[in-house]
Amino acid sequence: MNAILADSPTALLTPPITPRENQACNWFSLPNSDLVTDHLTAVLWDQDVAPDGWQAAQLSPAAYVYCEKGTGWKVVVKFHAPKTGKDAIQRAEREYRLTQQARECLGADREFRAAQPLGLWRGALFLEFVEGLTLEDKIAVRRSQPGELIHAIETVGKFLSKLHSTSSQQKIAPDFGQAADYAYGLVDNLAKHGVLQNHSSVQNGLGRLIEKWATDPLMWNYRPTRNHGDGTTSNFIFPPKGGLVAIDWERSETADPAADLGRLRAEITHSVNRFGGDFVEGLVFANCLTDAYCNQLPSNWNTENLVFRARFYQAACTLGIARSGWLSRQDRLALVLRAFALLSK
Repeated sequence: MNAILADSPTALLTPPITPRENQACNWFSLPNSDLVTDHLTAVLWDQDVAPDGWQAAQLSPAAYVYCEKGTGWKVVVKFHAPKTGKDAIQRAEREYRLTQQARECLGADREFRAAQPLGLWRGALFLEFVEGLTLEDKIAVRRSQPGELIHAIETVGKFLSKLHSTSSQQKIAPDFGQAADYAYGLVDNLAKHGVLQNHSSVQNGLGRLIEKWATDPLMWNYRPTRNHGDGTTSNFIFPPKGGLVAIDWERSETADPAADLGRLRAEITHSVNRFGGDFVEGLVFANCLTDAYCNQLPSNWNTENLVFRARFYQAACTLGIARSGWLSRQDRLALVLRAFALLSK
């Protein structure tokens, strides 16, 4: 079940063709002859009888869940070819490796874990399917389940705390330069293609603020850890039996732990705003995350400095969200101004 299969130089796998009438992410049947289902049957299917047939549903532009019709057994297939082209095999291998490393880092604790990678083939990554609600789902239904979201966010905070505190890298030098360059790039993108066009004063003000952070010694004073790297509210799943499973480790890296905390603070605040809330309500939940995270860290960690650094990463993520074309111009401008306020230390 866990063996990595050697990728062949043959054609890369691509996602199945979703029927035009399938507009609501419903299941759709797959043809009898299909490369992916043939591979699933030959390699991952462990029943004595042959599968009754397969169906699939789209989770994202690159990820699909495949389901065997007779038993309901499911597996996630993530196709790297649509995103990375000829580099798909290397990218799929990298995500497999990073996901496995995250599982090893978190240990045998079944409460917190990474989804299990099952194999590789032709630039596609096969992963365990995890049933449950995402943190985004919990935010969306928070008003019908009083108290549940606070518990979920505290669980994510504890998860990040365990990930970071068990993966401290003493021999790796801290480097804030890449994060600062990324923030400069976001501002430049918003000025050229986004809501900061014709707003040179705001653009210049953001640039000056980023420069102040980049020259602050506190931003370079941290112990790197293994980070998730893509802490969106859709990448944390709560199974019905409890615990938490994190998915999408392809951007995992060794970096400032404050980067994970700051990004998730921004994502939580934005999700609350998307699902009928406002900034004030979002801030309450973001602070809940920070408290749960800091309370679980070892006593020798400087949580005050970490939370301070997280403000920068929260601001950078907020600028990243402000690039979203599906948001109104007013909402994108509000995000830019929020990032400005976070950077104005």
